[in-house]
Amino acid sequence: MLMAADMARALDPALLARDADIELDDWQADFVRSTASQIAMLIPRQHGKTESAVMKALSVATTEPESLILIVSPAQRLSDEFVRRARMAYGRIPNAPALVGDAARRIELENKARILALPGDNDGDTLRGLANVRMAIIDETSRCSDALITAVRPMLATNANGQLIYLSTPAGKRGVFYETWRSDDPDWHRIHVELGSCPRITPEFLARERKNLGETKYREEYLCEFLDTEDAAFSTSIIDAMFTNEVRPLWM
Repeated sequence: MLMAADMARALDPALLARDADIELDDWQADFVRSTASQIAMLIPRQHGKTESAVMKALSVATTEPESLILIVSPAQRLSDEFVRRARMAYGRIPNAPALVGDAARRIELENKARILALPGDNDGDTLRGLANVRMAIIDETSRCSDALITAVRPMLATNANGQLIYLSTPAGKRGVFYETWRSDDPDWHRIHVELGSCPRITPEFLARERKNLGETKYREEYLCEFLDTEDAAFSTSIIDAMFTNEVRPLWM
C-alpha cells in the first residue's frame, strides 16, 4: 500500500523533485507532470532538460511498480550519465528504500521498477527485444539515427500509458527530430524554452560563448535554430523553392 508521500507524488509527480532537494523551473515542473504520450523538447544547452527528464523517470519508477524506463542517446556514456544522475537524485529522497539492483547502466527499485541505459548504436539492432516499456527517453534525438529511433518506438506498443520523449538541441535541417518539430502533427506535445529563461546562466557567459563558438554554433546550441549543415551543397530554402504549386506543369 502506498504511503502518504508516495500517494502525493503519484498525484503530483513534481513533488518528488522537492523531496530530492531539487527546485524545478516552471517549464520543468509542467514537463514532469505531463501525461502526453509523445513529447518533443527543444531546449538550449545547460537549461535543465536532462535534470527534468531524470525527475520524470524517477517519478514513474517510484510510483509505478514494475515499470520499465529506457534512456537512449547517441553515445553510451550519455545514457550512463543519465542513470548516474538518477541514482544520485534518488539517494537524496528522505527514507527512500534501498536500490535492489544497482549497476553503472541500470538501477532497480524495491518495487521492481527499472531504469536502463541503452547503447546508442547507429542501427538500433542491439536494442530490439525489450517490450512493455512505460517510458522511452531519447536524449540528443537530433544526433540519433533514424534507424535507432525506429527500433525504440515499437517498445511502447503494449503499454497503455507509454510515453516517448525526445530531448534535443538542433543538429541541422534533417532527421526525425527536425521533421517532428517542424510538423503540425497534433499528437505531439512540444516544449520549447527560450534562451535567457534560465537564471543560472549569466549574460556574460553567453557573450563569451557567442564569441568563442562562432555565430552558427551559438545559434544552434543556445538559440535552438535549425540551420543547414555545413556540408550541404544547397540550402534548404533553395531546395524548397524548387517545388511550387503556382506553376502548372507543361504536360498537363
